[in-house]
Amino acid sequence: MDGTLLLNLLALFISICAVAISLLFGLRQLAIARHANYIPALLDLLGEFRRVEFHERYDYVCSRLREEHSPELGLSGLPPEAKKSVYSVAYFFQTLAGMYALGVIGEDVAMVMVRGRVKSVWRAVEPYVLKERESPFVDDHLLSILERFAADSERFRGPSGADLLLARRGRAIRRRRSG
Repeated sequence: MDGTLLLNLLALFISICAVAISLLFGLRQLAIARHANYIPALLDLLGEFRRVEFHERYDYVCSRLREEHSPELGLSGLPPEAKKSVYSVAYFFQTLAGMYALGVIGEDVAMVMVRGRVKSVWRAVEPYVLKERESPFVDDHLLSILERFAADSERFRGPSGADLLLARRGRAIRRRRSG
């Protein structure tokens, strides 16, 4: 093998590596850009979660809805104020579940943030949703992402609480400082 052939093979190898690395960086940039598009929606969602009115509606849905209104009414048969509370709370968690399903937020973050709440909300609204799905005018997949997210949260066996996220963040900071 002469020197020219060896030099050409080395140049070809370096070129292939450069293309592969560029492709990896491009894919990473694409993923970052895609997630960046979701940030405003996630911030709006978290803003809603900070509102006192949202938590009052959550408390109503989870603690008083069934006492005051029969599930036989479905969702559409609820009085306006009850319906407003149910839709506000259920679709908040449905939207969060959609972000989880799209990979915008990871399982550990989603489960740590709302695992207990999503289970409570689904238990509270499930009989109303199931009754509503019986209507010929309603999609039988009504709030199905919320339903699935609640089921996933029931099966989630990872660490719970903020300790998981804060410990992971602390390890990342320590690695950056030592590296």
